[in-house]
Amino acid sequence: MLSQEQITQFKRDGHLVVEQLIDNRSIAELRSRVETIASGRTTFPEGNIEFEPGTKTPGMHIDNLRKLNDCAKYDPVFMEHAKLSVLLDSVENLIGPDIKLLGDQLFMKPPGGMEKTYHQDSPYFAIRPMELVSSWTALDDVTLENGCLWVVPGSHHGGPLSHSEVWMVGDREDMHVPDASIDRDREKPVLLKAGDVSFHHGLLLHRSGPNRTTKRRRGLATHYMSAQSRWTGDPLAQPTYPLLRGRSYKGCV
Repeated sequence: MLSQEQITQFKRDGHLVVEQLIDNRSIAELRSRVETIASGRTTFPEGNIEFEPGTKTPGMHIDNLRKLNDCAKYDPVFMEHAKLSVLLDSVENLIGPDIKLLGDQLFMKPPGGMEKTYHQDSPYFAIRPMELVSSWTALDDVTLENGCLWVVPGSHHGGPLSHSEVWMVGDREDMHVPDASIDRDREKPVLLKAGDVSFHHGLLLHRSGPNRTTKRRRGLATHYMSAQSRWTGDPLAQPTYPLLRGRSYKGCV
């Protein structure tokens, strides 16, 4: 469980690092599973695999991969990670005892991997209130050189911002918060060792840099929400979110 000091820090900054929260065996299992998926030795939906733009060698090679989406939905190893008591205990301290899994993403950041510009997580999802908490588990040591996260502490207090500036991921158009809205003097890097977990609020401004090294920088972002959250999108398109702890509520997600 988190200390009161850690809880206070998260509420103030929208960000908290807990060192060595995930043991070496679990990290090794996640790394192995990623390699199994990347090699095509297990079933994983092709539509949930993103490749680095401009990869020179086509096909399923681990250093061509940019991201795996909804890992826990399709793979039991990632679901077991999402259910870890050390993660759920921490999340419970931040959003309460009734917890559902919104989704997860495995960021590969291979050698030469591109940056991810400033954004907030919550505006991407039709979930209200915007009180999501993400746990970002480092599968490798995370440094300034290999593309660490950068955060703007306290920026979650400003509410959702317009993601109105175009950002191209290869030939795919994405959007991000305009650079003019970011106070770069306040941003801080998040440097981690494998097994450390960085928790951040769904409205915290954050980005990651490019990987300028010869080794990959893998990070698993698992997104949690209160089971009392509500879906605000098309009722016919509402997904089913797994309950990981506590109880469900009528009329909620």
